[in-house]
Amino acid sequence: MTAKTYCLLSKKGGVGKTTFALNCAHALAFSGFKILLVDLDAQSNLTKHLLSKTRGEDFRKDGLNDMSKVLLLRRTAEESVMETGYPGLFLLAGSTELDDLTLLDQRLTREPKRMETILAPLMDQYDYIIVDCAPALNWLTRMALMATKEVIVPTQPEAYALQGLEDLVPWLDRMTATAQLFKIVINMYRGNTQLHRLLADRIKTNYPGRVAKQKVRLTIDFAEAARIGLSVFEHAPASSSAMDMYALCFELFGLSADSVAKRMKEIASEPVTAPATL
Repeated sequence: MTAKTYCLLSKKGGVGKTTFALNCAHALAFSGFKILLVDLDAQSNLTKHLLSKTRGEDFRKDGLNDMSKVLLLRRTAEESVMETGYPGLFLLAGSTELDDLTLLDQRLTREPKRMETILAPLMDQYDYIIVDCAPALNWLTRMALMATKEVIVPTQPEAYALQGLEDLVPWLDRMTATAQLFKIVINMYRGNTQLHRLLADRIKTNYPGRVAKQKVRLTIDFAEAARIGLSVFEHAPASSSAMDMYALCFELFGLSADSVAKRMKEIASEPVTAPATL
């Protein structure tokens, strides 16, 4: 098993990128796949969501082996991966120190493949590795692009988000990195407004063949789920939000009812490891 690797990137904040990353990971984990989320955003919202529930609001007091320590080579990725409390869903935690790492190690800007080397020992341990980047184009973004194969760009059908796409997509096409633009995802979509329908059509016209067919509608369910620290599948499993996310994950990751059933059978047939005795 070699992990399929994805980088989630947006030049504009507020398009629901981290919420999208979180719910994608949950959808894959609930489907029986083993997922590693890598939080490369200094805001660490992904980390806060996943760890505050299992470790409490003061989880950082425990001294996390987060991505800042891993990138500075003070900890290995293998020893820094954390369980999230959800079967099949694991995390390399983000850190508020990520933005300032080049002050501690100036070589980071000259070693774009460092993250690729760091993640290499984990590639055969997961089905999917999803890297959530900050809404910026910098040395950390380039490092993530060298360490992954595909780029997913969540966007919102709003004027400023379209401007961000106009800057981001040509930049990605010029980048001599491993990762290539895979799909643009229309997120936070309000189909009952003429503006959103118009702008969604413009995105499809401007980037033919590069836009996911399934849109994710804007509903209160995502915000309510985030507020109480749950995925949308736990909070509102029968909602249009959950249905949109599942349909999108099936489209993006090539899933099908048969592939999920096959994975579930594989899990059922795997030997159960007895807990170690002390």
